[in-house]
Amino acid sequence: MKNYGLFIGIDISKKTIDAALTTDGDKARMNHCKFDNNLKGFKKLIAWIKRYATNNRVDSDWLFCMEHTGVYTFALCVFLEDRGLDYSMESALQIKRSSGIKRGKDDKSDSKDIVKYAFTHYKDLKINNLPSKTLMQLKSLLSFRERLVKQKVMLQASSKEFNQCMPEAFKVELITTDSADCIKVLKAKIKMVEKAIRQIIKDDDELNRLYELVVSVKGIGLVIAATMIVHTNAFKAFKNARKFACYIAIVPFGESSGTCLNKDPKVSKLGYKKIKALFSNACCSAIQHDKQLKAYFKRKIAQGKSEGCVYNAVKNKLVARIFAVVKRGTPFVELNY
Repeated sequence: MKNYGLFIGIDISKKTIDAALTTDGDKARMNHCKFDNNLKGFKKLIAWIKRYATNNRVDSDWLFCMEHTGVYTFALCVFLEDRGLDYSMESALQIKRSSGIKRGKDDKSDSKDIVKYAFTHYKDLKINNLPSKTLMQLKSLLSFRERLVKQKVMLQASSKEFNQCMPEAFKVELITTDSADCIKVLKAKIKMVEKAIRQIIKDDDELNRLYELVVSVKGIGLVIAATMIVHTNAFKAFKNARKFACYIAIVPFGESSGTCLNKDPKVSKLGYKKIKALFSNACCSAIQHDKQLKAYFKRKIAQGKSEGCVYNAVKNKLVARIFAVVKRGTPFVELNY
């Protein structure tokens, strides 16, 4: 680990970034400044930090810390990586809960909370790196596909309700025909995006190898496979299946304290629910087409387990199978059951 002596906390918004820096974690002595969220602003940020380091005779390494704020962080991350500067992106909830009780909120105080968190926990922070260009392209295409699917579902639902509930005398033919045309176009666009996703994976030998392994698991298709490859950074970001299962909130945890608190294990509400929703669809498909999982599902239901509990267990089995085939390097083989 590097000998970090200067810590910079960044609170990022669409147009600006608020920066606070410290060498000792004392909020009363923290310096703060606001910059534009663009290349010109980033250069001013570095110049400001250099002046502070020179005036205070700080010659050790710098560590930047920021919250995940989607695309707004991307430009700054690219800038820092190009200059070989270390940065860590942390959960906003993690930083908030570590800050204690607060009254009020503004960007300046948020940046100081972030740098305080970085100073206190820097030994446990993970230094981040941007995924490869290919993975970033896949992530953008998956996000675009998700938006297209939402629009299609919205139009289908509204069109269906309009046709079923509106009396014939009040129906407008333009709405019906135009909705059908839009749905048709959206379906075609979704297929085009899926084709582009598959082509990008196919053009990369390593990603294609991982993809073929993942889709060998019954119930797993293009979208889930591509999503897992992106969010695991080609299966480098998670050490094992359980850590990924915790990430998407499908691992049940119990609560107990003394003799008065003893709650049954339940899945947490904290997790990446979009991937969890994808695995819900995969679970239904796997139970239909995988003999072993189908038998497991029926056996657990017969034992009196709730459907939700068994579905969640199947999700965990699917995640475990995916990580197993990737680690082993050979496709999944269904056993006779």
